[in-house]
Amino acid sequence: MVFLLVGVAPSVCLAQAPVSYRLSFPEAEHRLMQVEVSFDELPPGPLELHMSRSSPGRYALHEFAKNVFDVRITDAAGGVLAVVRPTPHQWNVPSHPGRVRVTYRVYGDRVDGTYLGIDSTHAHINMPAALMWARGLENRTATMHVEPPAGSGWRVATQLMAGADAFTFSAPNLQYLMDSPTEVSAFGLRTFSVNEVAASPVFRLVVHHAGTDAELDAFALDVQKIVREARHVFGEYPAYEGNTYTFLADYLPWANGDGMEHRNSTILTSTTSIRSNRIGLLDTISHEFIHGWNIERIRPRSLEPFNFEDANMSGELWLGEGFTSYYGPLVLLRAGLTQVDDFAAEMSDVVNAVANSPGRRIRSAEEMSRLAPFVDAAVSVDRTSFDNTYISYYTWGAAIALGLDLTLRDRSNGKTTLDDFMRAL
Repeated sequence: MVFLLVGVAPSVCLAQAPVSYRLSFPEAEHRLMQVEVSFDELPPGPLELHMSRSSPGRYALHEFAKNVFDVRITDAAGGVLAVVRPTPHQWNVPSHPGRVRVTYRVYGDRVDGTYLGIDSTHAHINMPAALMWARGLENRTATMHVEPPAGSGWRVATQLMAGADAFTFSAPNLQYLMDSPTEVSAFGLRTFSVNEVAASPVFRLVVHHAGTDAELDAFALDVQKIVREARHVFGEYPAYEGNTYTFLADYLPWANGDGMEHRNSTILTSTTSIRSNRIGLLDTISHEFIHGWNIERIRPRSLEPFNFEDANMSGELWLGEGFTSYYGPLVLLRAGLTQVDDFAAEMSDVVNAVANSPGRRIRSAEEMSRLAPFVDAAVSVDRTSFDNTYISYYTWGAAIALGLDLTLRDRSNGKTTLDDFMRAL
């Protein structure tokens, strides 16, 4: 997601007390996380508290409030405050003395790019699924302190800004906070820079898995190849805040296969291991890393700012997701991690899917993109006609990218490629 980190609010807002979160795990074995939030220096009038209904990078509604319970809202001294519940995802405090404390427990049992996953081995935190927020305080700084279980050896990895110690972090505003997934575990960590780039960003590969250090070492070398090769598409790395980019990976038997882009990081989850599915995992890494440019910084206006209270619709996902789906396998090929035949087979599948789908005669690629709230991890119980009326914007967009790349090469005698187009964007 794109966030204005400089000049995001008038100076009077910068002096206001931050929203402070404290996360702990007294019942991790029961998939529970304890959250405490402090709202200080509140203006007069009601305080409106929310759980998000959607998550950056996802376009459908997910209703994260369903897993929140044992909510207690008090003043700073512990006095219980009156609360009104106007919607399933909202708590209103009609009157308060300027300081409000909120505590609650939240259940999380899904490890992927959208939800919260807590167990005795780690905490996999997607912020919209975990953190309550207050309307009107979106531009305030947020701080977050994590308290791992005693003796767990858990550490914290996140794109949030480092604080006073290894368990304290901050975000300049709500948009950045909600876009900052966090892994808390005894993870493996590998870091590297790109020597040929002046002031190269620091790249961190964080992996929570059951494999060996040797497997992680070899995997990190492959990730470096992707990171180096992807830069040649755009000619430079993005200006990552903190000059750091973090890969957050959970490769666990009980995880769900997923990848989710964020401003300066990505979430990568899979039921498979590095040993059993190296190329499959690298393919997801390549796709998500390209997103650091395409859709995070080359960004549809329709997704900025991200709306946490409703589905987010964009007609440009054929470009943001589809072109990324073209470059993901192309970067793998250029990095020497796959062969030409692998790439050709994948592109053949893309072209055949678009050419043979009756949906191509019913909706445009833009209209397919606008259906994302119904198909992007959306949940429904009634059947649809999408087999005949829908083509994934990932697939159609990849076909458009291939067609444009080949056309540019043909018309310029090989002097201009899709890379030039992406640099121009």
